[in-house]
Amino acid sequence: MFGSRKGGNALGRFKLKWQRESSLTTGLLGDVPPEIELSEYGRVPSPGSESPSALLNGESLNLEPITDLDLFFERLYSYYCEKGLWCIIIKWIVELLSLGFTICFSGFFLLYVDWNGLRNAKCGMDAVESGIKPCDLSKEALDEHPLTPLTVSKAVIVGYLGIFSIYWIFCFLRFFAQLKDILAIRHFYYDSLHVTDNELQTIPWATILEKVVQLQNSQQLCIVKYLSAHDIVMRLMRKENYLIGMLNKGVLAFPISIWVPGAGPVVKVGRGLIQHRLILTKTLEWTLNWCILQSMFDRNFCVKRDFVSTPKTLKRRLMLVGLVMLLLSPFLVIFMLVYLFLRHAEQFYNHPSTASSRRWSNLSKWIYREYNEVDHLFKHRINSSIIHASDYLRQFPSPIISIIAKFISFVFGGFAAVLLIIAFLEESLLEGHIFGRNLFWYAAVFGTITAISRAAIAEELLVLDPEGTMSMVVQHTHYMPKRWRGKENSEAVRLEFATLFQYTGMMLLEEMASIFLTPYLLMFVVPKRVDDILQFIADFTVHVEGVGHVCRSLFTSTLMKQCLDSFGLFFMRTFTAINMFLSLAVTICKLVCPFTFHVLLCFMSWQF
Repeated sequence: MFGSRKGGNALGRFKLKWQRESSLTTGLLGDVPPEIELSEYGRVPSPGSESPSALLNGESLNLEPITDLDLFFERLYSYYCEKGLWCIIIKWIVELLSLGFTICFSGFFLLYVDWNGLRNAKCGMDAVESGIKPCDLSKEALDEHPLTPLTVSKAVIVGYLGIFSIYWIFCFLRFFAQLKDILAIRHFYYDSLHVTDNELQTIPWATILEKVVQLQNSQQLCIVKYLSAHDIVMRLMRKENYLIGMLNKGVLAFPISIWVPGAGPVVKVGRGLIQHRLILTKTLEWTLNWCILQSMFDRNFCVKRDFVSTPKTLKRRLMLVGLVMLLLSPFLVIFMLVYLFLRHAEQFYNHPSTASSRRWSNLSKWIYREYNEVDHLFKHRINSSIIHASDYLRQFPSPIISIIAKFISFVFGGFAAVLLIIAFLEESLLEGHIFGRNLFWYAAVFGTITAISRAAIAEELLVLDPEGTMSMVVQHTHYMPKRWRGKENSEAVRLEFATLFQYTGMMLLEEMASIFLTPYLLMFVVPKRVDDILQFIADFTVHVEGVGHVCRSLFTSTLMKQCLDSFGLFFMRTFTAINMFLSLAVTICKLVCPFTFHVLLCFMSWQF
């Protein structure tokens, strides 16, 4: 392990060694411009000086600095986002109840319900027509001995219940272990920042940062330096900035096909400009975060020298996690199926058109996220772009699909209207059967098909303006690759945009498939890019006093932008001053000596 200045020197020596030995650096970070342009860096203004002025005045500071500032600021920000102690406690209770209900619900329906008996049970009119007693579902549809015989599928279900029951107990105990820290953060808000839980509901995050910076006049947070608001945000976004940089530089692009679930835009990597595709599903993000970002820093918030110098260790970790994910994948799939069913079934039932709605994929959220942009500000920005993104895709209507959708809506809407009239005439008629199904079943099916088909019909009065709608999207996403410029109305741009702004139903299916895809990527695909990942960390890491190692990309882009802005502002002001001076001189010449001015003007016209 290496810290502060020694860590920076060791990392620099590693860079030179890596550039000589690594064969996979092939222009990854060289002169090849990234396919995905870096977003403009939204920097939090840094108030005040970098050294505590109170020390110069002889005032005493609190000599008990916080040992893990990263963890402290993470808890401080989490407490702000969750809006106080009681919101955290209620959220914890609801999450535990939801997880427990999901486990019990899935265990009951997967083990105790006899689906064959439920399908063959006679109830209502069926029982009357058959001349038997009305069914008792507790006897006919429930299995009193669910584990006999013990089949492979039942064994998997029992394993799933056992694993997630242990996880529920872990979550239950974890809260009590973290409750002391939560109370300490609440005490810090109340006593040090003088902010109550009620004030947290509306107070801006920038105000909290300003209060923390001002607090250092009386309470020492960091031994090394006086932390600015920018330093605090860099600590909060330390790991996320590396992930943002890896995506922007194409480090997390892999040689996968377009049909792979979750595959995103194409980027060119290496000197040979090989085309790879970005991919970052939620499951893959969790595993990469644990294998790389959570393992690369030491206690001094510096990149471990052993981490960047031994790629074989990272490859083994990735393969081991991939193997564990492969073993857990059957249980994770069962949980995800039940969880997604409970979360979206009612929504899809009452609003079937929701299945055809779109939202940003997990990959797009990390592509659009800017350096040092905290989570709640990013969510506010990206959620504001959903309406404009939907408008952009509506600029590409498909006449054939609209015609077919209109016909389907017309036919099935007519059937649904007939069933509605029957319900008004005599409600009992809906219990009648056609082809073994009662009319209630047909009403539900016809209504669902009608709602989905109507959502696919394009607006007839839509004004086509792909360039204008794309500009509205870019105002919020801050993402406009060079290959998109001037081609907003092309099919290629539409298809690539659609991979980032996907159908809700398709995203759910991709997340399910990613549970099986992630082990394959971790064991066979990602290890081949380990050298590039470590090369990126080595080249884009810089040491900041009082903060530790951070991603260097944000410094480069920010400093360059600031220099260009300053130069442009200086040039504009100088040009304006010269122009005003010349105008004033001409005016004075006209007033003082108009004859001389006229002669001079004629002479200049003759010369030129």
